[in-house]
Amino acid sequence: MKTLVFIIFTFIAFVTLSAQSKVPVISELKNNEVDIKLHKFIDFNDSNAKSGNKFLIADITIENISKNNIEIGSEYTMGITIKDASGKEYRSGLRGAGIVASYVAKNGSDKQDQKAYNLCFGSSFPAKTKARSLLCGFEVPKDAKIVSFGVKKKNLWSDIK
Repeated sequence: MKTLVFIIFTFIAFVTLSAQSKVPVISELKNNEVDIKLHKFIDFNDSNAKSGNKFLIADITIENISKNNIEIGSEYTMGITIKDASGKEYRSGLRGAGIVASYVAKNGSDKQDQKAYNLCFGSSFPAKTKARSLLCGFEVPKDAKIVSFGVKKKNLWSDIK
């Protein structure tokens, strides 16, 4: 039975990954453990944003390219940060998770892969696994030009195309 479940899971993952590989990437971070791809930002204007600010929702794929499980949430996901043209940093963190939840509640759960989201914040991200989700939310000034994407804790940064 375990073998059948594994085969089904592997097939579903293969089909999902094949579809994901054709999605544009605007920024990518990579080291010997992970490959993190930023696909797009979704502007989300909400009354909970401070005056003059807006929310950005980041559509991100995280892939564990290593042979080991990774504590992805604490080591990578919680440290995802963006920078604007003036060098100001915006970290998603716990507030960002609330921004994503608000966006999903207002725009339909069909836009969110909840299993992938949970995996990306978990303590054990399996080796050779990939997950894509509306992962991080940021509050930024309405006129901010976001130019860089990174994981500050790991000193991984990439320009945004």
